[in-house]
Amino acid sequence: MYGLDGGEFVTAVKDGQCQTRSVHSWLTHALDLFGRPSKKFYSALADFAADEKEADKLRLLTTSEGSIEFKDRVADTVTYAELLLEFASARPSVLHLVDLIAPIKPRHYSIASSAKMHPGSVHLCVVTVEWKNSKGQLRTGQCTRFLNSLNIGDEVVVSVKPSVMKLPPLDSQPVIMAGLGTGMAPFRAFIEERAVRKLEGVNVGPMTLYFGSRHRAMEYLYGEEFEAYHADGLLTNLRLAFSRDQKEKVYIQHRMREDSEMLSSHILSQDGSFYLCGPTWPTGDVKDAMVAAFTEFGGVKASEASKVIEELKEGERYILEVY
Repeated sequence: MYGLDGGEFVTAVKDGQCQTRSVHSWLTHALDLFGRPSKKFYSALADFAADEKEADKLRLLTTSEGSIEFKDRVADTVTYAELLLEFASARPSVLHLVDLIAPIKPRHYSIASSAKMHPGSVHLCVVTVEWKNSKGQLRTGQCTRFLNSLNIGDEVVVSVKPSVMKLPPLDSQPVIMAGLGTGMAPFRAFIEERAVRKLEGVNVGPMTLYFGSRHRAMEYLYGEEFEAYHADGLLTNLRLAFSRDQKEKVYIQHRMREDSEMLSSHILSQDGSFYLCGPTWPTGDVKDAMVAAFTEFGGVKASEASKVIEELKEGERYILEVY
């Protein structure tokens, strides 16, 4: 469409930094070309439209009169790239595109492996994000689409960020993990880390894993590994909640309620740590299950239970990584 030379270098300021990249690099690694533009971009693009009707249409979409259609476009994930194709008479220069299009946001994934067990490599647990818009068009998440397109041996640019998910300082301290779907990732790393420590002759504490998803047959991530660790005794308790595999829906908080005495003992009496990773929706129910355990078996008054959990959070023994 643009007839650009992908190898041409362009220097521009982005994110407060002066950067020199090839046109190809700007469009594939820096600018969120397949992200959703704001009204500000529609308005700016109108100024570049040579076709008067296209300019009027773009401006209309930024007004209250065009608000319904604009919301529909947002819901359908109309992208910067699609707008440029739809309103073809608008031809901002590369420098203008750099200025107008938002930068690609980094995607953060929990590492699903232990460096001690897999030195020199990092494992990720990623599910492809796919959906259909109102027109029946298949949409795919930008990062998962990129990862799916990679071939073995391809090089990618990554960065490693510190995580709130850290094992307790003592190997003997109990660990209680609750993961939903790909929220299992950090717990696989935890289990592998302690598996290595156990092989080194270290006495490791009890580990309890609550895993939740819809169907065992399709979404039991790392299931065979966890079953093996459970059989070996490293994974003391393996508590599964497949919500759609029976008539009544079963979630991880239901399994936790069944284990109230154990939860209270491991957390309050043995200085254990609790971790939850996955979507935000079960956070309240999980807290309620923990409160019930503390009040029923830990001698904690109902009025003090929330305070106890807050103290655990401050001591990095009740850790949430939800999204």
